[in-house]
Amino acid sequence: MKKFTILALAALLVIAMTIPAAALENIFGGYFRTRAFMDKNFTGEDETEASDVNRIDTRTRLFYTAKFSDNLKFVNAFEMNAVWGGSGTYGQMGADGDNLVVKHSYVDFKLAEHRFVLGVQDFLLARGYLYGDDGAGLKAIFKVSDAIYIPYIYIKSYEGGYGKDADDFDVDAHVLYPTIYLSKETTLKPHVAYLTSDDYSKATTKGKLFNKFPGATELDAYTVGLEFDMKQGVFAFGATGIYEFGDLTVPAAAYGHDKLELGGYLFDIYGAMAMGPANFRAKAIYASGNDETSIKDGNIDAFFNPGTAFTGASYYWAEIMGYGIFDATGLSTADDPAGGLNDKISNRIIGNLGVDYKILPSLKTSLDLYYAMTAEDVKLVDGTYGDTLGLELDLVVTYKVVDNLNLDLVAAYLWADDVVNKAVSANNSADPYELGARLSLAF
Repeated sequence: MKKFTILALAALLVIAMTIPAAALENIFGGYFRTRAFMDKNFTGEDETEASDVNRIDTRTRLFYTAKFSDNLKFVNAFEMNAVWGGSGTYGQMGADGDNLVVKHSYVDFKLAEHRFVLGVQDFLLARGYLYGDDGAGLKAIFKVSDAIYIPYIYIKSYEGGYGKDADDFDVDAHVLYPTIYLSKETTLKPHVAYLTSDDYSKATTKGKLFNKFPGATELDAYTVGLEFDMKQGVFAFGATGIYEFGDLTVPAAAYGHDKLELGGYLFDIYGAMAMGPANFRAKAIYASGNDETSIKDGNIDAFFNPGTAFTGASYYWAEIMGYGIFDATGLSTADDPAGGLNDKISNRIIGNLGVDYKILPSLKTSLDLYYAMTAEDVKLVDGTYGDTLGLELDLVVTYKVVDNLNLDLVAAYLWADDVVNKAVSANNSADPYELGARLSLAF
């Protein structure tokens, strides 16, 4: 498989180079980063050191676009990841790791004023709170006027395969996602989304179970939402609101009901003000959670995003509590001891104050303070209940080494509370912290 993938990529590049220039324009681009970082106490204790890591890794992305005209493009994106010295990656001794993957492969074309993107591509719904990932599907963007665009989005989340009733296991998402320009710098984005499956108990992605509710089968999940963004002079403001409804069929013997009703919601509000070389920021997020009786009452009150670790919904926030720049390690919490869902915002209240300061044209600092707690109490490892993750301080210094090449230096510390300190250990606690550097370029 490795040899076939490499040969296919080589053949594509040879073909691209040999097609007459009059037929198409060949566009190459990419991204490169190398990170060195240390994560400590991400399990909320310092005895097991289960999530401690001190490593260097490299990521390379290569983009190739065959542009036939302004109305037709064919786009491919490839990715290679390596941990320095990591067995099985091209960072191992002797290199030659089997790490080439396809991120995107799609055709992008226009018919009159309407645009269509078909294939494996990136999808972003509701800033990533509902979906922020690569996948297979379609975007059909219909232009009503210069101020109104109406995209229809289809995402194939899971294919059931062959056999009797195999289609029942398909998972499909349909989204209507208009963009309305009230002015050049003021936009509204309402949306209606529908995620459906006759039986999503078999749905997996990257080998991990898609289903958060064991035994659940039929899924009919709807969301309605609105995003607002405005910039006026030195001020910027934005808000997001999402409400969910629908139901999930579950075994009555396990849940006390044959259906669980969805009723989760999320609000996000942010503001920023530029003052000379400084930019001041503030953000607040509220995502509903389940209380002790929600499931017993037949309800899923928590904001529902049925993704798995590193798939589906993805909203990065704090360096430690929300993945940040160094996302190899997730923070353990009482409701997510494995630390794989830090970017799946559910049952959270998050506050953020930050400032960016441009010291020199080539040097910028960012300082952020995050406070996070659960919207509803969660059960701790010792059987008691808690609601606070803690207070986190993040410092990022960004230096432009030369044009297109940036260096980021990161230091982060979390003054952790019970939801972190009692995620995996009842008797020992320690504050998580992170140090790291990233060198990156884009071309």
